Amino acid sequence: MFQRNLLSFSIMIGSIFQLFPETAFLKNGTLIIQDYASVSADYSVSVKPGGYHSVTGYNDMFLAAGSEGRIDRISLSGHITKTESFPGENFRSIISDNRNVIVAGENGVIRISFDGNTFSKVDSGTDTDINSVAIFNRTIIAGADRGTIILGDPGGSFNVINLNLKGNIVSLSAGSSYCYGVTDAGEIIHTNDAVHWDIFDYNQVYNGYYKQCSFTSVLVTLNRIAVAGKQDDGSPVVAFSSQGNVWTERILSFTDDHGFREFFNEIPNSILYDETGDQYFLACNKGTLLLLPPCTQCNKVTRVSDKDLRSLSFNGNKMLVAGEDYFIRIMDIGW
Repeated sequence: MFQRNLLSFSIMIGSIFQLFPETAFLKNGTLIIQDYASVSADYSVSVKPGGYHSVTGYNDMFLAAGSEGRIDRISLSGHITKTESFPGENFRSIISDNRNVIVAGENGVIRISFDGNTFSKVDSGTDTDINSVAIFNRTIIAGADRGTIILGDPGGSFNVINLNLKGNIVSLSAGSSYCYGVTDAGEIIHTNDAVHWDIFDYNQVYNGYYKQCSFTSVLVTLNRIAVAGKQDDGSPVVAFSSQGNVWTERILSFTDDHGFREFFNEIPNSILYDETGDQYFLACNKGTLLLLPPCTQCNKVTRVSDKDLRSLSFNGNKMLVAGEDYFIRIMDIGW
């Protein structure tokens, strides 16, 4: 086993992962390459069109959902242990509280499982495409196109409310006190009771100060809310807020392997927070992972694939990265 500082060769790291796909992982911001014989993870997955759109940790495994109505159980070593599909359904979100699993997607489809194996379809009350699901104080909240919010419980009783939004709700994230959502028209919504929602028009409030943007993801942590997306010039954006009413955009530059500062230019699709390391991982297009530590000058970029990355999830010290063409990679994160 040997180690090299990840920051010093953030560009070269992608080729290293290709050379050592079963044996490379991150530890304390350092790339670790293990002897091949010591690891047995299988990172080869089907290359059917479409791919995974969302992943979640569940008990001692991961669950991944995507196009073609596909739900996969993935072991912590990276093996797909079970695959099932629901013809005619395309899933965009999956979430678990380690008791219930909720998967949702196009045409208002919602399926619920109480054991991670049997997924029963429920009546969501809408045929609008659902893009994201959160569990907030035991309430299931689904965000959909055209400002549609679907509220329900694990028993399968759902009702629909419609918000006066310009865009489609593309991502939701819940903490203990609030649930936040974002739209592809630059709106940020939040609630403390799942029923009444406040709308913050980011593009309108920051017109002339920040570039207009379309959000792709939101994440609520204990002390901050993070949003990510694409600006109107095609560049990525990540912004943070402590209470949701004042936002600060993060500079997304990094140091390349030649010691030069470069601007990151891939669009982030999903955000994950590592509490122990106080840092954010972002799954981005073209197989890139963006790491945002507390130091704003210490951003790191890792390329793990040539596929667009769409979702991230932790389970213990394991991180699953998933995306286009059913790509997956298990990475060990030790702090």
